[in-house]
Amino acid sequence: MRFSVAIAVLSGHALAVPYSPQRLQQRQGNDCPPIHIFGARETTAPPGFGAAAGIVEDLTKANQGATNEAIDYPACGGASDCLGISYADSVKNGTTAVAKAVNDFNKKCPQTKIVMLGFSQGAQIIDNAYCGGGDTIEGVKDVNVLISTEALGAVKVAIFMGDPRYIAGLPYEVGTCKTQGFAPRPKGFQCPNGDKIKSFCDSADPFCCNGNDPVAHLQYPSIYGDQIKQFVSDKLK
Repeated sequence: MRFSVAIAVLSGHALAVPYSPQRLQQRQGNDCPPIHIFGARETTAPPGFGAAAGIVEDLTKANQGATNEAIDYPACGGASDCLGISYADSVKNGTTAVAKAVNDFNKKCPQTKIVMLGFSQGAQIIDNAYCGGGDTIEGVKDVNVLISTEALGAVKVAIFMGDPRYIAGLPYEVGTCKTQGFAPRPKGFQCPNGDKIKSFCDSADPFCCNGNDPVAHLQYPSIYGDQIKQFVSDKLK
């Protein structure tokens, strides 16, 4: 049920959000940016940054020389127009894709500061890769942090918006949700890299919380955009 609702809502939103292709620059030799922003889109959004596109572009423009890159993964929820790829398979694929993209980039550009930003399913896959712990509901069995120790040192900030893994009580939560999402972290879970995270979730959101307003799931960039950009700026100093 959650998948069909998410697809219907987010598909309409994807058509409404303008998207310009991500400016992924060649990274050869010494051609490495000072800051690189990874973004992961929501379910059914076309390739790119989805609902977080505006924030990614603003952060890129605000930091001279910064580049950005969208995580290449299905972002599916089982619909026929997404080749029937299930939500669980999409999450598994995306979790691996996040780790590979970040680790490969860090090997090429070890001095570059990394920002990670995910929306909805995109937040879930970044959460999985960055915090570890597995994701039993979606079939991610590896409980290790999938981002290398070296790359973790380069990651300065991680932003989750509408993360289905949300659970109230974590020190990095922001918003009004006091319960949990449909794929919550287990009680007592602590992300080992939590000091670099902000996770945004409001009570009306039916995906990261137990609300019944799908529109609330789309409002994090407009409600918290300035707060997100300030937190990223502070962490990059």
